[in-house]
Amino acid sequence: MVFKDSCSMVSLLSLGLYYEPVLYPKPGGVTLFYRHSDKSVYDFIVNATLVESSLAEACRGRSISLGLATYRVLVERFGLKSNIALGSLMLHLPLSVSLGLGVASSIYDLVSEARRVVESTGEDGAREYYRLLEYFKPSHLGVYYGIVPSIGSGYYPRSLIEALKASSWDIVHRELIEGYPITLEALNMLWDYGDPLEVNALRVTLILLARHGDTLIASKFGYSAYKKAIVEARIALELIDKDGVYRAIEWLDNLWRPRGWNPGAILDIIATAISLYNYTRVLGIGK
Repeated sequence: MVFKDSCSMVSLLSLGLYYEPVLYPKPGGVTLFYRHSDKSVYDFIVNATLVESSLAEACRGRSISLGLATYRVLVERFGLKSNIALGSLMLHLPLSVSLGLGVASSIYDLVSEARRVVESTGEDGAREYYRLLEYFKPSHLGVYYGIVPSIGSGYYPRSLIEALKASSWDIVHRELIEGYPITLEALNMLWDYGDPLEVNALRVTLILLARHGDTLIASKFGYSAYKKAIVEARIALELIDKDGVYRAIEWLDNLWRPRGWNPGAILDIIATAISLYNYTRVLGIGK
């Protein structure tokens, strides 16, 4: 298969943005059958098209900053006020810029270049990231006191990597800083388990929650909730052999949904892993 324009492959690298929202069941997450107070699965699908357009701009312009600015304009025009998938956007953007740079010989080359792209993005990228956070005002976003300016202060870090390192406790930020280690862990498991993807994506979600927990739960509900979530995810993982993936996740969902626990950070990683899985299958570039 030959692509004259590497950026035409952005659609292949966007499948997870559409696929993850319709996975069912999910522990506490938005699905076709369960919405959150400020968002539904249909909002996720609309958002996925906006992200994909932003990724295409980032690819063609070889710029994370351009992708972030494009996304902000689009969500404003569509009137999307909720933070639907900023983590997924951030994880997909450097990969899309890597496509624009012509790095596609292997998935590891693509990811390695994406890390370099993050590290080389300057104040313009940090500013656009801050502007998105200011626009969405995530409920877990508090006032920050530390080595970088606080969101909404009117000042910005000197680089994107500086902004990310200031919140390196967040699993999505760590992925960008460290070169996608958990995303690649998830991707390897998707390769190993094979099809059907919808079942194995749920299995891998449980595995990641049991191994790494979810920092969105931690930021909203505290460290004790974070630790409890890991324990309960490990119990659910053990239920797979007895009851299967679906019943194991339904058990966990019955615990987490009434509490308002949503593993959004891990789901962002799952979306990115699915995108990479799709990309490698279509291009046949493998591991």
